[in-house]
Amino acid sequence: MKFDSRLEEGIFLKRYKRFFVDIATPDGMTVTVHCANTGAMTGCSTPGNRIWYSTSSNPKRKLKHSIELVETDERHLVCVNTARANQLVAEVLESGLVCPVPRSERLLREFKIPGEQGRFDFGNESIVIEVKSVTWGDGGIGRFPDARSARATRHVQALQKLATQGYNAILLFAVMHTGVEKVTVATEIDEDYSNAMKEAQRREVKIVAYRWKLSPTEMTLDREVPFYIDS
Repeated sequence: MKFDSRLEEGIFLKRYKRFFVDIATPDGMTVTVHCANTGAMTGCSTPGNRIWYSTSSNPKRKLKHSIELVETDERHLVCVNTARANQLVAEVLESGLVCPVPRSERLLREFKIPGEQGRFDFGNESIVIEVKSVTWGDGGIGRFPDARSARATRHVQALQKLATQGYNAILLFAVMHTGVEKVTVATEIDEDYSNAMKEAQRREVKIVAYRWKLSPTEMTLDREVPFYIDS
């Protein structure tokens, strides 16, 4: 996926009210940009680090800029715009690059969870897929979640239920951090989520993780990385 417009570079100053980030531009201006990431952005919000931001052509937007990429202390790139994860996954699903999903499958976006409230990111009458964006990297290990998430736990429980009903139920971690070599669950952050994930593995929910190559011009699929849960 190529960015629609050229990303501009800046310096991270601070994040506040969840959706606002102040950055410094190369010409010394302070600009407030939109942040689509609702998590804690652990390791991705160090003041003084480089960032890249996009500019929208929509005249109705209050903030015309959005933060897209952040450089970590270790000089890895992280895509902190979590809305990009579904776009990237949709691209590779259409190309047949995700091994648990046959290329012939036609998948709907925002697929309603059968028999429950809420929606999965992709699905049809036989396959359901939920995508989670991994942006927290610690010593080469991607950790999810970086904040407690009852919604994420409900998604895992719904996948469990459908797996027992014969669905091909898939939880796909989209690794948006170039330094991550494997993915695990941050049990210390959300024990309920960790317990749900362990049960999901027992109920034959397919759990996979794929990492993307990131740059200020494009993002492309790199490779599958291992997933594990500490016992």
